[in-house]
This record gives sequence, C-alpha cells and structure tokens, in this order.
Amino acid sequence: MNELLQFSLCLLAFNCFALAKFNHYRDVFKNRPTQKQSQRFIIAAWISILLSLVLSVAQNNGYGALLFCGYMALSLLILMIFYSFKASWVKIMSAVNITVLMLSGLFLSVF
Repeated sequence: MNELLQFSLCLLAFNCFALAKFNHYRDVFKNRPTQKQSQRFIIAAWISILLSLVLSVAQNNGYGALLFCGYMALSLLILMIFYSFKASWVKIMSAVNITVLMLSGLFLSVF
C-alpha cells in the first residue's frame, strides 16, 4: 500500500504541474487559470513530489530513489496519454487519484 501512496503522490504532482500551465488547464476546464490558481498548483505539485520522494527513500532505503524514478516515468506516461488523447477524462482521473491517495493514506495511518 505504501507503493500506491508514493505513486499516487507522484501522479498528483505531475498533474498539478500540467494544470498550472495555460494550455492544459484550458483543455480540461475550458477557461483560463488565474495567476493564483497556477501558483497553488505549483506549490501543491512541489509538496506532493517531495513527499513522494521522501516516502520512497524512507520506506525502501537505497532502492527508494530508483523506485521514485520509475513512479515519475509511469506518471508522466499516463498523463501524456490522457492529455494527448482524452483531456476531458483528466477530471475523472484526478478524482480517482485523490480518492486512492486518501484511502492509501488512511490505510497507512491505521496500520
């Protein structure tokens, strides 16, 4: 379950980085992001990606950085496919990702 949390954080981070950009935000939400929204997306992305890196290294010691690189690559691949072909599905994918993130975080805190 820790791996799912780390991957979900990585996916959330790169999705936030993408949504901070004008073109991607317009493709998904059909309007222009404000400067404040873009800044919030970037801050959330940095926090999420750093948290993913810290969790990966803390849980897996030396292999954590390698796993983190794999999570980044897979996250970027998934987002590239969504934004290239089905940008309208990004909202659904984001909602599912946040739900998985919350459930895996809750599971991690309980056990």
